[in-house]
Amino acid sequence: MLLIFRASLVTTMGLALLGGLLTGCSSPSPATSEVPATVGTPPTPTPQFPFGSQVDSLNGIAGHTFGEPLSAFPKMRLLPPTSGELTRTYSYEGKEGWFGKHQAQVSTQLYYFLNGKFCRFLAIGNSTVLRPEVTYLFGPGQAEGKYRLFWEGSRARAAYVEQARGFGMEGRLDVLSKAFEAEQAAQEKARLKAENMQ
Repeated sequence: MLLIFRASLVTTMGLALLGGLLTGCSSPSPATSEVPATVGTPPTPTPQFPFGSQVDSLNGIAGHTFGEPLSAFPKMRLLPPTSGELTRTYSYEGKEGWFGKHQAQVSTQLYYFLNGKFCRFLAIGNSTVLRPEVTYLFGPGQAEGKYRLFWEGSRARAAYVEQARGFGMEGRLDVLSKAFEAEQAAQEKARLKAENMQ
């Protein structure tokens, strides 16, 4: 009797297992929410610069494109050069454009020129004013933590960083031309080589 019960139990368990396997291998019922993967469709390629299209499109800052001559920038004041610096740095003293109108909140606005051509922009000021303008210009960017944003394009790059200053947060925006960055690196290398030859 015990032997018959065990044989019956084994047979019942085997049939239940087989039924479960067959159900798992059968095609899904119309009520199943799973969508089968499309065979033969290649995955969508990831763009080379997924977060830099706007920084490339602007290729500078609002109103000025990298490569423009110094003559295209009125109301600039030359700052004393740093020893060994290849670029010339100017501060803007006009009131035009967003940065001109917000000089009280974004007090540091520096324009860098290499061989007389615009190649970099740096702004430092109140983060509650600067950050919305930065994201308006370049989009949401690639976040690295809560206080860092990056934009990487093929022609330009930008970085925005916030840090505590006094009782508030200070924002820092740095926008750079990649072509001039490469040119500056080449000039610096040539300068160092010439110095070492002496």
